[in-house]
Amino acid sequence: MTAPAGSMSLAEGHLAATLAASAAWQSECGAANATEALAHIYDDGLANLANGEVHPRGELENVRPYAMVFMPASDPFGRRKVAVRGFDGYGTLGLRIVRNSPTQVGDSPTHDDNQTFKNLVGTIIDELCDLAEGAGYLNFHTIHLASFSPWPAKEDIETWGLFQAAEFLLHW
Repeated sequence: MTAPAGSMSLAEGHLAATLAASAAWQSECGAANATEALAHIYDDGLANLANGEVHPRGELENVRPYAMVFMPASDPFGRRKVAVRGFDGYGTLGLRIVRNSPTQVGDSPTHDDNQTFKNLVGTIIDELCDLAEGAGYLNFHTIHLASFSPWPAKEDIETWGLFQAAEFLLHW
């Protein structure tokens, strides 16, 4: 895998490192440390299958929990002149966290699963903020929850399985 280099991909690498350092993310992944948690974080999505097909449900269920760091289509990156230092980079990165719903009733996770997921998402946001100014981490100034999905649409369950997802946008 090619290592991040240059201001665009370094920002993505810093976001992945920041999430990997989150104790809540490590716990969710069953990781003992940030290095193990980093193995559950993908750049721009899961690797494509050789035949171009969609990942089968069982494979997705086995790889979860996972996170994807990505550049959104709108306003992902720029450089601006700072009088004394030259140019600084700025932009927006996306972060999507996906996990299997631990239990279900019919075609939906339980209320407790939804509350547990909300707690996880809120704790991850808090920890990302606490880590933001550390060396090697993404120094962002704004984070917001762009979407929250406690379960997929019923017509998608057969294909994707029962999962919970949250998507964040971070402005740096």
